[in-house]
Amino acid sequence: KIAHVATQIEAGRLLTYNAARLKQAGRPFIKEACMAKYFTSEVATLTTSKCIEWMGGVGFSKDYPIEKYYRDCKIGTIYEGTTNIQLSTMAKFIDKEYDH
Repeated sequence: KIAHVATQIEAGRLLTYNAARLKQAGRPFIKEACMAKYFTSEVATLTTSKCIEWMGGVGFSKDYPIEKYYRDCKIGTIYEGTTNIQLSTMAKFIDKEYDH
């Protein structure tokens, strides 16, 4: 399970780097930025959720910072565009890409 979470984190990092690379090169990057934001928000939630699960009941305790991280990452799916908005934006760009 740890390997799965680590792989997801690395995939999110690479999506983010790719969007930044495209922007820096002056190329279109909106679709890739949406993909990165969507994916990393989901991975943050998955990661903190798994950490809480692995810690057991103390994961929800204010004695450990993971409960705050979990609350903080949930805002990532809402702030600056909800998950559904990110998916909708991606779909529009993908439709344009493959529209013949």
